[in-house]
Amino acid sequence: MIEIPLYFVVPACEESVCGTDHGSLMPDELILTRTLLSFLALTGILVFMTGIRYLIAERDARYEWFGAVAGTAGVAWTIVDLTAKGLEGSTAIRTEEWIDPTRVVPTYLLYGAISHIMLAVFAAAFGYAVLKTSVLPKWVGWSAMGVLVLQVALIPTMFLGYNSSEFFAANGWGSVATFNGLTVLWIGVVGLVVMRRPRTLTP
Repeated sequence: MIEIPLYFVVPACEESVCGTDHGSLMPDELILTRTLLSFLALTGILVFMTGIRYLIAERDARYEWFGAVAGTAGVAWTIVDLTAKGLEGSTAIRTEEWIDPTRVVPTYLLYGAISHIMLAVFAAAFGYAVLKTSVLPKWVGWSAMGVLVLQVALIPTMFLGYNSSEFFAANGWGSVATFNGLTVLWIGVVGLVVMRRPRTLTP
């Protein structure tokens, strides 16, 4: 939650004045702070994703495959996003002048279309498994289907350029920072629901 506002603290220079590559020029400290927060959040999500298969299988083994697909897609997305954030942070370390890492570093498809596809697969498999097994409240399953629709709708933004000041772009502040950020917050809420769910003790 702390990381998301850091995408918007530096105003972007108008494209007509600075060109597309300049965007919001940021100091290294800001970029690396944002990168570190991303690493910590994604590490927590990685742990959550590895447990989805067991969560579903414990309730109904018939749907274990869907849990495995959800967990695998979730882990894949986490690693892809970690890679994208690592490339941004590394470029900030290497470059002396201030940069806008969302434009200078060609990671648009990593945290854009590829992430949207992986999150869509995760949401579809996870939502279906939850609705079929009732391992979590029904609203979790239906909200996962909402995430599925959202992420699928965002895949075509890969054709809309790399101006991160635009709402819809391969790296747009809406299609990536806002909507993927909201998806991460949703995953966090689901994680809390998982931790608070009643445990069934077996002898």
